[in-house]
Amino acid sequence: MRIVYHHRTRSTDAQRIHILEIIQAFRELGHEVEIVSLIHPETAREDAARDAGEAAWKTLVRRIPWGYEAVQMGYNLLGIPMLLFRLLTRRTDFIYERYSLFNFTGVAAAALFRIPIVLEVNSPFALEQARDGDIRSPRFATWTERVICNAATKVVVVSTPLRKILTDEGIRADKLVVMPNGVNRERFTVDPGSAALRTKLRLDSRIVIGFVGWFRNWHGLDMLLQAFGNAKLGERGASLLLIGDGPFMPVLREYVSTHKLEDWVVFTGPLPHEQVPAYLGLFDIAVQPAANEYCCPMKILEYMGMGKAIVAPRQENIEELVDDGREAILFTRGDAESLSTALCRMVSDPEAVRVMGRRALESIGQREYLWTANARKVVDLVREARKKN
Repeated sequence: MRIVYHHRTRSTDAQRIHILEIIQAFRELGHEVEIVSLIHPETAREDAARDAGEAAWKTLVRRIPWGYEAVQMGYNLLGIPMLLFRLLTRRTDFIYERYSLFNFTGVAAAALFRIPIVLEVNSPFALEQARDGDIRSPRFATWTERVICNAATKVVVVSTPLRKILTDEGIRADKLVVMPNGVNRERFTVDPGSAALRTKLRLDSRIVIGFVGWFRNWHGLDMLLQAFGNAKLGERGASLLLIGDGPFMPVLREYVSTHKLEDWVVFTGPLPHEQVPAYLGLFDIAVQPAANEYCCPMKILEYMGMGKAIVAPRQENIEELVDDGREAILFTRGDAESLSTALCRMVSDPEAVRVMGRRALESIGQREYLWTANARKVVDLVREARKKN
């Protein structure tokens, strides 16, 4: 099939990875994919330090009443002609669009050309941007979200809780298909980690507890440090390896210094995505300290793809990915003491850690947490929709 992938993002951090992986998966299955966007993810310069921050325009428009809504709505004036021109010049079998709030581009173009469109929804943006204080009219945002999603052929959502949020907004249940994120098994595979890298990071003979991601205040890294320190895991032979960067980094470094954890906590700083697997290979125990209630954390799937035992909060969207006691130990959400207990269980039983890691790896294939599997399901959805029409 000939697929047009349309998005309205900066093509940074996890967004860029998600975009590139699903495009590659479509191509691996033999389909042609052309990207329509203002920023091309395949040519955009990767900058891990920049990606850890926020776009400058967001800081500016937040100060202007209705500014956030105006900027996002304004994209349609560029996006619709840009996408229509592409559809006029080459035959297209369907549009695959990464959903953005107030973005009517894809559904408008699909309706005009009478071709299917699959929306990929990773967050309930009307709810999310209202919570963050970005938008002034949540009811209008919810209305546009409902109209856009109901106009799509199918809407792929990354978790069951996200599906419930959208149906509560009035989006038709028959439009929605739950499809968790995937992992690239060629990129993320079992790797014990380089001995030289282990030595460089002062991790020789240590049990490595690790996290990778952006350091923001809602990611629970302060709680992870608290749990690690309170359980005195450093004195029990464990080290904490934190991969990434972000606006919360100064707070974390200050905590480490104040609580004298420097001997056991290692910060790598920002890393290009292609270097991350080598560092993940050093983990014995991989941690997801916090997650919102509707996301599908890609890092959990990447941990699983590398055969890592996981510690994560007990909530519905996490329990969809891993089984407590089988591939992971789940702790009470937001509870540092419960997190300490989970980490202590892991550190005290290395054999259980190895078994959980092996089961996590097996689950990737058994549950089809793969980008290629997702791409195949999307194509099947389009073919099924075409038969009905």
